[in-house]
Amino acid sequence: MGTIVVVLLLALLLAAAVMIYVAYPYRGEATPVHPAVGEVMRRGVRSLPTVDTIEARRDLVRDRDRERERVGAHR
Repeated sequence: MGTIVVVLLLALLLAAAVMIYVAYPYRGEATPVHPAVGEVMRRGVRSLPTVDTIEARRDLVRDRDRERERVGAHR
């Protein structure tokens, strides 16, 4: 029972952190009570690896074309 409560509290904390990030630092605004929290969130997000959207689209198109060729070869 205690484990479930702890896991649910951790899930709520994570959800709150995401909501705070989306509400303030993601839009370029400072968090109202503790601006340092927003700066820490920005630095954390900048350090994470990201996928270039143009390259990701190219990969999707290439995979789609390969799949079409594979399916067409079986006919």
